[in-house]
Amino acid sequence: MTPPAADQTVVPDWLAAAEAAHQEQQIGTVAQLLHRAQRYADLINARLADLGIEPIEAAGVDDRGTLRPARLTQPEVEPYAYYEVRAAWSEDDKQVELHTADWEDHDPTFGRVRLLHSLADVAAARRETPTFPAPRRDYLREAIRAIDGLDADRLNNAQVEEIANAVHGNTAALLHLADTIARTRTTV
Repeated sequence: MTPPAADQTVVPDWLAAAEAAHQEQQIGTVAQLLHRAQRYADLINARLADLGIEPIEAAGVDDRGTLRPARLTQPEVEPYAYYEVRAAWSEDDKQVELHTADWEDHDPTFGRVRLLHSLADVAAARRETPTFPAPRRDYLREAIRAIDGLDADRLNNAQVEEIANAVHGNTAALLHLADTIARTRTTV
């Protein structure tokens, strides 16, 4: 056996096997995601067919492997302002849900309006404004802003200063605890 050249890196057999196993895991994960997206698209299209709905564009899987909802209607301005309606899959409800978006937006964001039970739901969805879940609160940012806003040095009352310092200390302790828990969860 000839020794490797000085510019070549020798990869131990165990590391090559580990890399191959990791690659196999990644391929398996991507395959599961693609299979799930295709299954959801098939379920959406089957439900639409059951109701006799012929979509403008059937549900499918895009180039990135994500579910592309079925487009049922186009937005219309006249005689009334109707929203575009799309049929997507609800993982929570395990059935087809209808989404709409504001047709006046340049880059519309679709949001859920109702579940699809009958043809009447599509007609009703055309008239409904989408709802979006409330954004998650950033408790860390709120706590830091509260600490920064309460400056004990500017207070004229010694007792109030002690309370402010106690609040600072408790907030810092809770932030440290939350950070420790978050880091522990990601490493376990």
